[in-house]
Parts: sequence; structure tokens; C-alpha cells
Amino acid sequence: MVKLEFMKTFIEVVNTGSLKKAAKNLGVSVSTVSFQIDALESFYGAKLLNRGIRGVELTEEGKIALKNMEMIMKSVEEVKRLITNIKGEKIVLASGMVGLNIVHSLQILLKSRYPTLEVKLELRGAHKCVQGVLNSEYDFAIAGDLLNEHLNDPRLFVEELGNDKLVLITSKEHPLAKKDAISLEEIKNEPMIMLTDDYGITTSTKKALEMSGYSISQFNVAYVVGDYYSKIHAVSSGIGIAITSFLAACRAYEVGLIEMIKIADLKSDRKIYFVASKLAMESGKMREYADFILSKGKQLFKDFTNHCKYFES
Repeated sequence: MVKLEFMKTFIEVVNTGSLKKAAKNLGVSVSTVSFQIDALESFYGAKLLNRGIRGVELTEEGKIALKNMEMIMKSVEEVKRLITNIKGEKIVLASGMVGLNIVHSLQILLKSRYPTLEVKLELRGAHKCVQGVLNSEYDFAIAGDLLNEHLNDPRLFVEELGNDKLVLITSKEHPLAKKDAISLEEIKNEPMIMLTDDYGITTSTKKALEMSGYSISQFNVAYVVGDYYSKIHAVSSGIGIAITSFLAACRAYEVGLIEMIKIADLKSDRKIYFVASKLAMESGKMREYADFILSKGKQLFKDFTNHCKYFES
């Protein structure tokens, strides 16, 4: 029977492109690495690597085997982490910017309901949050946009948490700031601040524009920033305008940092999702935590939306 250690070695060889480099990184001899590769090739019944003076190269069979090994290793790590978290009563909840204003309340509610539970929060772009669930970095995630590959991934449990919309934000002094609503044509030439593609707000914006008959290439994307706070700061400083999440921007609007304006011809509605791995949901305890987050999260989003109502739909 092939050991998991052999698969780890194979992946290291592929990543380094060399048996010698892999052996050095793993702290074993080249002959040990070679033996383990031979064992894997015997197990899969095919030549997986072409070995030469300049390094190694995957065969077609090797490419298939590599995907299988990576999936096995990820699955094992996910189970190990899940078991560790269940034993240690610990969860990691990741959230995109749409959950910025409710995740701390969720953390407090979880701690109140489960006093011995350690709840760690991570704020990331929505797509990194979901990928983190797949990579076993996070137990649960709240995301304002899901890629099709994630929506259709059989490893993921996905449920809607609430609704959001996209709005235009400007500085308080911007000429557009006094308008109740604007059109996409009115903002095409304005310098726009965007987040990187890791953020659900960015992919939501691109989708909404396409659904409204536009393309992001028609707009003047002047700056791309790496985090949401930089985006808010750039807008409030008058550097540019931005299309962003209504729920994420509400607090900044309430304290007077920015102005929010409805974009009349933008199909702006979007969903907010709760994401977990299906494997985690098979644990009674993790399922209980997930159900609690879903129940409280839906109510928190509803309450926050009603409190922060700026304009009617």
C-alpha cells in the first residue's frame, strides 16, 4: 500500500522540478525519493515522470495522478483539521467585506451560546474566503459573491444568508454627491477605484455591468487597490468614485466619510452566501455551529439592512 508520505514526495518533486531539490527540501536522500516515485508508478500502473538531466517532467498519466494525489492530501488535511477543531472547540469564520458589520456580533453570539468555543475571525476577499474553506484554512465563510466554479463545487455546502445591492460612493464634496440617483453614462468618465479580483464586490460589479448592457472596459478604472479600507479612504479623499456593497459601505456613510448614490440603470441586487465544506457539515457539532450562524446571520443582515436603509429599492 502506498503511503501518504510518498504522495507528498511526488508533489514536492513536481513543484521543485528535481528529485535532488525535493530530497533536500524533505531532508531525505535522492535514492529514497526515487524509491518512493517508483512505488507510486507501480501503484498507479503507469510511468508518471520523465526523468532527465535537466529535471523531471510529468507524463500525461502523471498529470492525472498528480490531481488525484493533491485531492487526497487536501482531503486528509481537512479531516485532520476538522477533528482537531472539534476536539479543541475552535472554529475559524472568514468573511468578505459584506459581512464586515455583522461578524463581530456573530462572534459575540457564538461565545455567549458556546462559552468554551474559540471563534477566530478572518476578513478577506470573498473568493479567498471560499478558497480558504476548500483548502481547510477556514471552517465557515460569508461571501457576497460566488464564482460559478464554487457554486458548482460538490465539496461545498452553500446557503443564502441575505441580500445586498451595489451603490455608487463618492466623497462628500464630489459634484455627484447631491444627486439622489445617477445613470451609468454619467459616471463612465469619472476616475473609478476598484478592488482586486479576489473581492466579490469586483466580480459582482463586473457581472452587474454586463447584465446592464455595459462592460468594465467602458469605464475609467484609474486605481486598483488591495483592500477595502484603502478603497474607502481613496473615495473619501476625492481620488475617485467607486461601485461597492451597500451593506459594507453603510457605516462609512453614517459617520460622514462618503456619500451613497443609487445607480438607476444598474442591475445592482446580489446575494450573500454562507459557505462550508460538506465534510464539515457531517459533524454534528460543526453542523450545530453552522445552523446557529445561519439563523443569527440571517437575522443580523435583516436588522442591519433595515437600520441602514438609505433609499428604497
